[in-house]
Amino acid sequence: MGALKYAIPFAFLALLPLGWTLGGGWLLAPVIATPLVLAGLDGVLGDAAARVGRGARAAHRAVPWLYLPLQVAAIAWAASLAARPGTSGWDIAALALGCGFTAGVFGFVAAHEMIHSPARAERALGLVFLTGVLYPHFRIAHLHGHHRQAATRADPATARLGESLYAFLPRSVGGQYAEAWRFEAERLRRAGRRVLGLRNRMVGYLVAEGLLLAGVALASARALVLVIATAVVAVLLLEGFNYIAHYGLVRRRRPDGRLEPLGPQHSWNSARRMNNWSLLNMGRHSDHHRRAAQPYQTLAPLDGASLLPAGYAGAILTALIPPLWRRVMDPRVAAAMSQAPDAERLAA
Repeated sequence: MGALKYAIPFAFLALLPLGWTLGGGWLLAPVIATPLVLAGLDGVLGDAAARVGRGARAAHRAVPWLYLPLQVAAIAWAASLAARPGTSGWDIAALALGCGFTAGVFGFVAAHEMIHSPARAERALGLVFLTGVLYPHFRIAHLHGHHRQAATRADPATARLGESLYAFLPRSVGGQYAEAWRFEAERLRRAGRRVLGLRNRMVGYLVAEGLLLAGVALASARALVLVIATAVVAVLLLEGFNYIAHYGLVRRRRPDGRLEPLGPQHSWNSARRMNNWSLLNMGRHSDHHRRAAQPYQTLAPLDGASLLPAGYAGAILTALIPPLWRRVMDPRVAAAMSQAPDAERLAA
């Protein structure tokens, strides 16, 4: 199947125009199909063999290259529909949910692949998408914060043991935004430059977001509502992924006071076929942290990696019910942490 199996996100994106054409409840097709199909086929198709693909072949790179422009175009198309006087409030809400689901699941995964790329054009493509969903600071917080501090209490994108999804969401969203500002301020101070200037990428992101929202608002207030609502849904889904990605896993301190390296046991992985085909192998999460710039098809399952009982879609659905989530996951956290050498845990 080669790269073709990773093209699954395009089928879900196609549900947006199909739902609009059919009308009525069909507008919610992406919202209903995305979690149910992903979780259902995870169970039906089971685990994949531990195969590793080749390097950055053009067919594999074409998947995120093509998906991101189409996702941005889908949001623009939905905004144009929302601007029409005859479009009902129900239609606008359903379009925003559908665009938000596809952007939050497949768009963010593709953008994540791009912002890790050594190629400037690919990083720019990822940033265009992130700006379109009003979350461009994720590029800074993720690359310079999360990848350094994952599985520690210093990382706002790492969920703590016993923390519910609903408590995690505001802490992660606010924490990553503040973290991105801090990183930029420190970077500019080290270079001897003004913090609040055009060289501050956070300032540039704010300008870009402001221009985007102002342009949409001038065209239509209804379109503005759709764009903002789409961004909110997409970001909540992204943060749902963040919640399950390192839940409860903690890097410990060595006797010399330094943190142990981020190991395979510090990230939650999934071997489910559907999960990895549709999410560009993000179920091989531990290897991504080990080799962050590697193309998605080359990621490999690692010995000793912490494994979720299901794919990411099933995990997020479980996390919506905190008592059920803790019943399923807390024992697995304890088992995963027991793999690490005995050492003093991070201070609470």
